[in-house]
Amino acid sequence: MGIFIGIVFLLISIFMVFTIIITIINLPKEKKQYQERIEQQNVLSETTLYHLGGHPYLQVNDKIFFQIRNNNTIYFYKENTDTGKEISISELLKYEIKTESQISKDVTLTRLLALGIFAFGVKKQTKIEEQYLILSYIQNGIEINCIFKRFNQETQLGDIVSTITRLKIEENRKKECV
Repeated sequence: MGIFIGIVFLLISIFMVFTIIITIINLPKEKKQYQERIEQQNVLSETTLYHLGGHPYLQVNDKIFFQIRNNNTIYFYKENTDTGKEISISELLKYEIKTESQISKDVTLTRLLALGIFAFGVKKQTKIEEQYLILSYIQNGIEINCIFKRFNQETQLGDIVSTITRLKIEENRKKECV
């Protein structure tokens, strides 16, 4: 019985080492593919977020890729789907970061999107727990209000807002020069 357990343990160990080696070998290849995709799509920055509501073709809690592109557009999409649309920076009506406590103090469409029907019953909190990106834009003459949540704690929503603001300033500066 002891020999059988030893053989099983040895086989599992060999399998784990083999899996780790394959992963290490594939990391540079995946990084290169990522870089090529970013360059091909002319991406200035890309962030992974969760869609909480508002977009007509995305579901709640869909993991999306949010891109800011060099041609003064944003683009967000769910991987392996045709849900994305390039939106000009000039079409953005509102882009801001709100905390959970700020949303809970404001019973608006944004709060309803984030909390659903329970938005009216939730007690107001002063504790800051999570940040949300609120994005409003016009698509085909319709105003769309979306709310996104960070994918992980390393994601800095402030970087998204700062980059969009910088692009809007540069776009306005170009219009003034013309």
